Amino acid sequence: MNKKIFAVIAELIPVICAPLSYFLVVSSFDSDLIRKLIPVTFLLAFLGFVFFFVGRKLAKEDRLVRILGILDCLASVYVVAFYALAIFLFAL
Repeated sequence: MNKKIFAVIAELIPVICAPLSYFLVVSSFDSDLIRKLIPVTFLLAFLGFVFFFVGRKLAKEDRLVRILGILDCLASVYVVAFYALAIFLFAL
């Protein structure tokens, strides 16, 4: 497999998991599978900064990898902000 393709696939994981985790949390669907899937998607979205470094290591100069790297970092920020908001809401 080409390094560029692997870097793009790796960087797409947090970009897909961040909105998916938000959708699963706010949706009215409730099942055991969804309850088990929510922490996994949050963890993968939080690890966006790790995927950012992996993508940069594999394909530094590719424009798509750089754009997805920014989105990976935003996925990590989303998870931190979501948990901070949850802490503030439960503290009130």
